[in-house]
Amino acid sequence: MVDTSKTVVMIIDRVENGYLILIPRDHPDEMIQFPQKYVGEFEEGDILELSIRKDESATREARDRISRMRERLMNR
Repeated sequence: MVDTSKTVVMIIDRVENGYLILIPRDHPDEMIQFPQKYVGEFEEGDILELSIRKDESATREARDRISRMRERLMNR
């Protein structure tokens, strides 16, 4: 299995209207808005490690389900 995970270090620039305004440590000229409700209480200056991983199994299942649905629709 191929590792599809990615970890990015972000600095919280500020919290604004329920969003964390994040600056990637490796790309300080970029900003990302992320809803605070998904991560909890953090504050300006905190450093976060964000990890993202593709769920291969769930992706495969969803694609198979969609393929079966398309097949049923085309055979009507």
